[in-house]
Amino acid sequence: MYFKAFRFFLSVLPRGVSGDVYNLAECLLQQAVIGSTANSLVLNYLKHSLCAHLVSHAAVLRCIAKYDKLNRVYCVTALLEFLVSIIDGITCRIKSEEALLPGAVVQLVMWIMQIFARTLQQYEMRGELSAELSYMLDQSCLLIEHLTQQQFVLAMLNVGCHEEPESVDRLHDLYASIKASLTNSNFTLSAATAEQQLKQLAYIDAKHLDLQILNPSPSLEKISCCVQPLLAVEVLLNPCKDTSYYVAELQMLQRLKGYTNTRLFYEIIRAGFLTLSNVADTSPDTMWGAFMFFKMPHIIKQLHALQRVPGEQQLAATDYIPELVEALELLIEDNLLLDFMDTKCSCNIIEFLLNDWTKQQLVNEVHVKKFASQREAASLLLKKCDNGQQKPSNINFIKRAEVPLSGVLKTLCTNKMQDMVNVLCHVPVGHSFELILSVATVEGRLKTFVSRLIQCNENSKQVPGELGKQCITRSTLFDVSFLMLTSIVQTYGSDVVLSERCDSFFEKWVRTCMMERNKLKNPRQILALCEDSIVDELLLSLSKPEAAQLKPSNLTWQDICLNLPGVLHHVLIAWEQETLSSADVKSILDNMKRRLFSFSVCATSYLCAYMYSVRETELLKPLNMIQQFLAPLTTEELSSQENSKERLALSYQIIRKMQHDVHPAPNTKSRLISHTPLIEQFRECWRIVSEAGHLPVRAAQTLESLLLAGGASWLVTQLVEQLLSCKYMRDMAKCMDIVFAVMHLDIERTTEALLQYVVAPLVLRRQGEDINEPQSLVLARLSVYCIISCLETRSSSSAAAATLQKRSRSHDDDEMTGVANAAKVRKVIGDGSDNSNDFADGDASNVVALLSAPSAELRVTPLNLKEPLQASIKHIFRVFVQFVSGDELSPKAVFVYQFISLLVECGGERVTPVLRLLPPNLMQQLLKVLATDDIRVGLISRLYDLRLHAGRQAAVADLCLWRNMQLARNSIHL
Repeated sequence: MYFKAFRFFLSVLPRGVSGDVYNLAECLLQQAVIGSTANSLVLNYLKHSLCAHLVSHAAVLRCIAKYDKLNRVYCVTALLEFLVSIIDGITCRIKSEEALLPGAVVQLVMWIMQIFARTLQQYEMRGELSAELSYMLDQSCLLIEHLTQQQFVLAMLNVGCHEEPESVDRLHDLYASIKASLTNSNFTLSAATAEQQLKQLAYIDAKHLDLQILNPSPSLEKISCCVQPLLAVEVLLNPCKDTSYYVAELQMLQRLKGYTNTRLFYEIIRAGFLTLSNVADTSPDTMWGAFMFFKMPHIIKQLHALQRVPGEQQLAATDYIPELVEALELLIEDNLLLDFMDTKCSCNIIEFLLNDWTKQQLVNEVHVKKFASQREAASLLLKKCDNGQQKPSNINFIKRAEVPLSGVLKTLCTNKMQDMVNVLCHVPVGHSFELILSVATVEGRLKTFVSRLIQCNENSKQVPGELGKQCITRSTLFDVSFLMLTSIVQTYGSDVVLSERCDSFFEKWVRTCMMERNKLKNPRQILALCEDSIVDELLLSLSKPEAAQLKPSNLTWQDICLNLPGVLHHVLIAWEQETLSSADVKSILDNMKRRLFSFSVCATSYLCAYMYSVRETELLKPLNMIQQFLAPLTTEELSSQENSKERLALSYQIIRKMQHDVHPAPNTKSRLISHTPLIEQFRECWRIVSEAGHLPVRAAQTLESLLLAGGASWLVTQLVEQLLSCKYMRDMAKCMDIVFAVMHLDIERTTEALLQYVVAPLVLRRQGEDINEPQSLVLARLSVYCIISCLETRSSSSAAAATLQKRSRSHDDDEMTGVANAAKVRKVIGDGSDNSNDFADGDASNVVALLSAPSAELRVTPLNLKEPLQASIKHIFRVFVQFVSGDELSPKAVFVYQFISLLVECGGERVTPVLRLLPPNLMQQLLKVLATDDIRVGLISRLYDLRLHAGRQAAVADLCLWRNMQLARNSIHL
């Protein structure tokens, strides 16, 4: 009878029409379980219908899940056996089935859990199970085992749970009920892993699905070459950033590399020592010492605090960080590095470092004694070998610079002018100013220092009619504060100095008159600010011998600073027309600087702006005027002013920097001014990097200059060429880490260049040569790392700060970035307005508020991508569509797979805005071309946003295509 009915259905169904339209699966299933026992013949008909594609797996699973007569043990057992026999072949054949399968799988898992829960409740009540119930439970365990082994089914369950959120709560409740019954009854399931498998089904997540890992495990990377170059670049570019900026950068790196806190702390400290081992004991390099001893402890402390999971009970307070102690255990084994540092610093560097860290409860006294004793023998031996010939290191002075900084800040809060003069005039002596600035920068106190200097300069402005000792003290204070502030602007940029209101005299002068690197001023606009009456009076007084002693009642110092450009303009014209002789010009310039050295700085600033607007042949006279400002004063002239030697030296330093920006001396050794081709400079620099195995500070500065001179596309091309030329995996991984760090010189521009101008041409032009395994994988990893780094942004306030403070950098006396502009053809400036933005410097004192935040991440992923990143990713995805448009497997298709897989693996949910830009058919075409087992359901499930209907639809379509290709490839017979 059943056979006749089955044949009837076969004759009724038109060709190509599924039996689901007529509920064939439900009809057969009702007939199969109509009695107390199941009809095996009808179940075989149902199985045959599945093989003949008369019914869909989704319909069968849904019908079985509706069976609610769970007291019919034999029927339930037969259905479980039936499911075990078909579960390995579950798939979808047509589009209409794809929408039904995820929900059907969810209902099936819920039905199985109900069987578990009901059976265990019966055991809980009766204390035993019948043989039939025990066998049914065993079959349930067997089915659960089969389900958890089928990645496709698990992926469909994951999609279904996003499709039916209410079912997720039901699954959780059923699992909780099963677990409670197992606990209360002490029942042991026949399969030891059954409970864990039930939990996996109830709490399914895309993270549990199979994904081929392409990013190397940190255990395989014995020594990282990424932390040191990244910190070298960031300290070079962003010395003024607060602690949270560096913490966020290192957190990003920690996620990419999979480092534990112990490994990260070890790499951070090792990076500091490596960089310090290469810097010279000169003022431009004091920043790294200050970073190592003042900023690094706060970074480690924040990283440790941010590892605490929100809501987790806080551990008992200790006087040390366990992961840091473990990191020091690793570091103490690096004898070569520590020996070098001990020799360089003339001390036991570990003991020197940890003695300070005990005050911040990073380590305790026990650890200091332990690690110091381990290095004691080596340090004594090194001292004996040195024979006392080693000069004191700057590191010792850097550590002691914290106290003078506090003293200076405290003095600037007072209203005692003489005290302020005494303190400030001793700051520029030797390297004291650079050391204090370095410490203030890394401690987040630079903004405080600058604001108090501005207030000091504002309070010391000339008071008309004031004479005597008070006037001299006031003028000295005005002069030294003005010079110190100008030097700070040259070093860190005007963003550090300018406030939102910008209402002080010095801020006004910086914004309108000061010549900064990369911020040109229009000399015509500077002249427009001058007042004709004041300019005429200045010209008259400076032309006379007695003009050196200007009457304070006539003109104030601030008026002179703002109107000197008008004086110089008239002097230049008169000198050109030979109305004034060279001796007259010299006399006027000498009279300018005899009174206040600030005047020569203001005059040089205008002359530098003027030199940018004239032809090469017209530079001689303004250059001679600047050289006159650098002429030494006589002993008599120096003795006529208080603390004139220190102020004069600082003014010379400022003037030389300004001149070097515009017209560097021909014999000056500069990173930018060179007759050597850029490519040769790059190769020489990279040879130094390769030999060192890390990124020395000087090499980072050179690479930054090459970026400015050659452009992002050129530099990225050279970096990638070096990466692809490596022959061994170890060298390639090390090179990739350094290249990734170097691209942070300007991560947005370099990422844009990499995606738009470098990757696609390389893959197209050189496939089969060196764009194959493992080069293609490393290139894909570099691209993904750069996208993720470029994608991550700080919170709203910090994001604005990042833009404003982007190009601030550490000290550099000899080379200025603005030299790049000097190499270009000079032209009259059309618009010299200063577009610098106001910026509020980050303060490390906000650590407490930061650590109290509920999130353990300092960077958040934007909902939408910004340009140029969005355009670059769209471009590379369009190129990928072309790469997989053919029917043959090629290195291009493999690269596309590696890129997408690494993007998902390394980025997780953070790359969701990137994945939204994936072309609709890219994955399906890639699946057809890449006929291997590399693509797995974990990758497909994470590509799409399953919270959206379109995302679920695309995921199911790709999963079903993947499943059918797997079935066809493996010739699985249902």
